[in-house]
Amino acid sequence: MLILPICLLCCSAARTTDFLPEQGELFERALAEAGLSPEDVRISDADLGLWGGGKYRLSAHRFLYDNPWKTSAYTRSLTNGLLQNSGNLGSLVTSGFSRLDCGVRLGLVGDELATERARIEELGDDCLAVALAELNGPEADTASLQAETAGLPLAVKQAAALVLFTTPRILRYREEALTKPVMELGLDPQELYDRIFAFTINTFEEEDDTTGSEVVDDLDDVLLLESLMDGIDWNLLSAGATLAVITAQEAERILSAAEGSASWPVVQYRVQTPLGLVVISTGDQDDEHDFSGESLLLQIDTGGNDTYKSTVASTAAYSQPLSICIDLAGNDMYQASGRDDLPSTAAGVFGYGVLIDAAGDDNYACSYGGAGFGLFGCGLLADYSGDDSYDGWGNCQASGVMGLGLLVDGSGDDQYHAFKYSQAYAGTMGCGLLVDADGKDHYLADMESHFNGGLYGPDHHVHFCQGSAYGRRADFVNGHSWAGGFALLLDGGSEADEYTGDCYVQGNSYWYAIGMIVDKGGDDSYRAAQYSQASAPHFSIGILQDEAGDDRYIVTRRQSMGHGRDWSLAWFEDVAGNDWYQGARTTLGTSHVNAISVFWDRAGDDVYLGKGPCLGQSEPETGGSPRDWLLTLGLFIDGAGKDSYFELPGDPSYEGSDTYIGDVESLEGLTPLDYSGDGKSWQMSADAPGAPGYRGVGLDAE
Repeated sequence: MLILPICLLCCSAARTTDFLPEQGELFERALAEAGLSPEDVRISDADLGLWGGGKYRLSAHRFLYDNPWKTSAYTRSLTNGLLQNSGNLGSLVTSGFSRLDCGVRLGLVGDELATERARIEELGDDCLAVALAELNGPEADTASLQAETAGLPLAVKQAAALVLFTTPRILRYREEALTKPVMELGLDPQELYDRIFAFTINTFEEEDDTTGSEVVDDLDDVLLLESLMDGIDWNLLSAGATLAVITAQEAERILSAAEGSASWPVVQYRVQTPLGLVVISTGDQDDEHDFSGESLLLQIDTGGNDTYKSTVASTAAYSQPLSICIDLAGNDMYQASGRDDLPSTAAGVFGYGVLIDAAGDDNYACSYGGAGFGLFGCGLLADYSGDDSYDGWGNCQASGVMGLGLLVDGSGDDQYHAFKYSQAYAGTMGCGLLVDADGKDHYLADMESHFNGGLYGPDHHVHFCQGSAYGRRADFVNGHSWAGGFALLLDGGSEADEYTGDCYVQGNSYWYAIGMIVDKGGDDSYRAAQYSQASAPHFSIGILQDEAGDDRYIVTRRQSMGHGRDWSLAWFEDVAGNDWYQGARTTLGTSHVNAISVFWDRAGDDVYLGKGPCLGQSEPETGGSPRDWLLTLGLFIDGAGKDSYFELPGDPSYEGSDTYIGDVESLEGLTPLDYSGDGKSWQMSADAPGAPGYRGVGLDAE
């Protein structure tokens, strides 16, 4: 008889501010002033279902909608775990696919590669020759292969043999996950590959970069993709990706651990297999690699400042299911940047592409679909160290659409430059995960070199970069809407980082998607225009969490810095530091139409500049529907510190927020916002008697 009350008590506690790491009492106090309790703050599936639908909706989306107070702890736990395991690439792949509800934890209870290791140990110097012979089939001449590989160092043979011995298992996963469903649909695999890749890089409702004209979704493509997403085995696809990455990283460890690897002899070895070339270059010479028009199964390069003039670690055709490249050292150039090089380096399209570069100041250039791009597969780029440069156009630098795109940079001061759908981007059933563990980094979503995004005029661009996720909205087209994916940009260093973009960047999402940007330390700079910095329009979740440093946040337009619209959840959290916020209209914890928007600065002497609705408001958009009675909440909390609040000059109207007045460098002459300040609380609920659901409240604890 005691079980029922205990369960009820647990269920009640599950929707309180207990999940906040600290200052939960401030939230309870602020909500009470607006006539709310923490249990009132949620987005009900029952309410949501009357206004929207999101096929392929992710479990994490439901989890946070059910209790928004879990957002802070969930984000911190997830990102701390990713950083702790940033050197374990298999773990990162598992985590990425787990965001899509299909993670497979290979190796959890044993050595996943035990069988292959035992064969390599047994075969000794003959391991690579035997592995090649088995891959080439019964006609292979093992004796000739033994002679051809005799000059290669033992560690190189072992590393290559590990990949080749494991390849059949990887391909079995891919066969069951993808090829069988494709054949059941009666489709030609390569025609399907080309059609879906073209559809993806001209993402839904996008403009063609070659012409500037709008690309309209073809209903046949939409229905085809739905059939494929519904038919494939996502768990097996995930298992194959995890095994491929575990194998590639273990091969790199074998090479790096070998004694005398820095002085290996210069040997060039190249052999054709049914699955593509195997190319091995030992020594520290500067190589130029060009495999244009050829499939590459495995490449190993042990040193030198190398130039890769065509795509590597890329499944560039359906018939090429796996491609792995390992480069141990040197300042390398990866130059697959022309429009013919599609997909680009480190891309898994209907397969698995894995690139590991262990050391050096490297440059990665690509056009579309590279530098960690996954489409019905997994593309991983792991760069362990060095001051690196990443340059691309679209769907690159950790971009996952119906697959996993993963970019891991271990250390160094890095430069990231792209235009759209990049730097941790996720589309439907996709995860884009960018983990930069350390260094002073600059992330730029380009605003000059390409056609503008169209929605906000010629002076603005739509990017979906830097922790942004996107779903296909079709409620006004054909009704086949798709939930978006899960995107996370995680920077773990204590150096000062820069994040620059325009519209739809920096912890943004659209249509049943989840977009996050998390920075663990340093005096960081964030600049954006609209729907950015923890912004979520239309049934989605946008999160920004910065854990330390004196940070500067600039928004040049509106609807950012913790802003949700239309059944969305926006969560902006700055943990510590003396921060500067220039927010303009509908920023700093403001909400529209049934969204929950939270802005929380936990500590520090902060400066706030805003105009129009800001600092914990809900702006009414009434229409006489039941939505007017359902909760719309704007919440602003400043937990500690000596803070200043000023009105930003300029027109506070909606149209006026289109005009940027420039960065404010001095507070002299600005008008203080008299309703806010240290030790104050304020209610900013909308003056809309017919819409009692609109609530807004702000609180400064000191």
